[in-house]
Amino acid sequence: MVTTTNSIATLGDWLAPLGIDLALAYLAMEVALVVLLVVTLGVLLVKVRVSERAKSALSEVEQTLDAVSAKEAILSAVAQHANDGLVYQDMNARILWANPAYCRTMGWELDEIIGRRPQEYCFPPEVKPTDEEIENYVFDTDSFEFHNLVRRPNIRKNGERFWHEFNLSVVEPQPGKKRVILVSRDVTSQVNREHELERARADLHHAALHDALTGLNNRTAFLAATDAILRKPKVEDRAIGLLYIDLDHFKAVNDSNGHAAGDRLLIHVAAAIRANAEEGDLSCRMGGDEFVVGCPGVTDFETLQHIADGLMERIRTPIAWGDSTLSCGASIGIALSTGDRTTAEDLIRSADFALYEAKAPGAPRIARYDAELHERQEVANALMEEFVETLDNDGISFVYQPILDTRTGKIRSFESLARWNRDNGEVVPPDQFLIYAARLNRMTDIDFAAIRATASLVAELDRRGHKIRGAFNTSSESLAHPDFMARLEFEAREAGLSAKSLVAEVLETTFFGSDTTNNVAAVRINELRQHGFSVYLDDFGVGYAGLSHLGQLDVSGVKLDRSLIANVTRDRSARIITTSILRLCDELGVGTLAEGIETAEQAEFMVAHGCYRLQGFGIACPMSRDALLSMVEKGAPIVIPSEISLLTHSA
Repeated sequence: MVTTTNSIATLGDWLAPLGIDLALAYLAMEVALVVLLVVTLGVLLVKVRVSERAKSALSEVEQTLDAVSAKEAILSAVAQHANDGLVYQDMNARILWANPAYCRTMGWELDEIIGRRPQEYCFPPEVKPTDEEIENYVFDTDSFEFHNLVRRPNIRKNGERFWHEFNLSVVEPQPGKKRVILVSRDVTSQVNREHELERARADLHHAALHDALTGLNNRTAFLAATDAILRKPKVEDRAIGLLYIDLDHFKAVNDSNGHAAGDRLLIHVAAAIRANAEEGDLSCRMGGDEFVVGCPGVTDFETLQHIADGLMERIRTPIAWGDSTLSCGASIGIALSTGDRTTAEDLIRSADFALYEAKAPGAPRIARYDAELHERQEVANALMEEFVETLDNDGISFVYQPILDTRTGKIRSFESLARWNRDNGEVVPPDQFLIYAARLNRMTDIDFAAIRATASLVAELDRRGHKIRGAFNTSSESLAHPDFMARLEFEAREAGLSAKSLVAEVLETTFFGSDTTNNVAAVRINELRQHGFSVYLDDFGVGYAGLSHLGQLDVSGVKLDRSLIANVTRDRSARIITTSILRLCDELGVGTLAEGIETAEQAEFMVAHGCYRLQGFGIACPMSRDALLSMVEKGAPIVIPSEISLLTHSA
């Protein structure tokens, strides 16, 4: 305090000589101190604000660094755990880094590949670049690999081959410093699946154009190839010879030895066709036991005949089958393209027409479709067109042949037989127009018409008080028709008949092979029987496996063929076969009916051996509907002529 007082006194003494008032000086000092204080406070405030901003900026920097570190950590984790391989390379393809997935794929450790180029270890030996090419390699960013996925065969460290798919991209981590990133994966399983699909597609394509059993072209492929030849612009390039081959008695092989033997024979024929063919020839299995061979460039029948002769010889060559051999002959129809605009179908029809000539009794086994045959075909084609018109207009008529029950002497059933009466009055025999129907796939039209006509007549007889059953013929085509049962039941229902009033007659030759359990016709016969309809095997005794069919088919009875009946009184073999069939049918509980009865002696023989139902000209010829109704109404006794009376009458 003393010191302060002294200081002020001293300051007063110092200011007095200067003429400065002490009070005023004090005031100035106070003001200065206040200013100093304010300045000091301002500086402090500024420092505080700067410090806060610095802290905020520092916090932002720290957060940014944390985010960058997090992203780097994420990217690092992704790269380390990705299923796809990642490789970081310089522009000379040297590896600077690779992730574990790539190392696993290639089978190498990371430290084994750092600094190396993939070309040094990833390519199989046959496609690996030379050392010089690898050493001088530089990425070209305009190349295919930088703009597309690439798939190449690679090899692992252990020598295992696999399919490697990759793409390349360019990055620039620093200005002017380029790097390449490779992303890759093992696609071996995918490639294998693709190859399997390709093989499956190829197999399907092959199956669509080839016969499964023989490997020959099928009809579709053959027609396409032949049409391509026939459409060529130059006439001389459209020349082609055609052979239409049909095996003789092939069914006998099937029936006697089974389907496997039949298949083996078909394969043998296909091999014969291949062995006989020239380069550029076309071959085809049309179906069943029919084949077609096309010979481009052949312009004359002599050359085509020579080819057919050679093929015939090869086909006839026996082949081993178990302890025995198999063999068959063939019939061949041959035809030539005329150079005019025609189609493969036209040419096949011509050869097929010649084939029918070749198969005729006593005809040569090879027939030409020449001018004479062409003229006959024109007539046949016109007749066939007329037949189609007849079918379309329900122009097929029917006659009815009575069937006698010898135990009562009465007509107890009849068979409906199709007839074609042309407008000019000509009657075309069934063995001719049924061939047309089969060729045109119109057998069902005739069979369905027969069912309708048969049901109508049975119903009329029933209204007149006569319980007589009606039989109709049924082709294999009709038996396989999906609407067969529905149509049959509809016609029976419309006529007011029960199923037992109708009998379906099926040719014994409808069945192929010794095993009929999976035959479509056999299945249909079982269905017919389950619905109450009767089924008879027609023309029985002339097929190749008729007796075996009896044990497998649920048939009501059999109709013995007229060829057996005709000789039964004169030929010992015919008698033995006939009596054996009758005895077997009796043991199996299968009914019998004999057709072709013409004499009293034949009738007596059949009745004596247990066959009581007879049909034939000796009983009654096929007749109109009205004639049958009149015959049944009259009920006159039926007298079968004796052989002597027939001979006397014919004399």
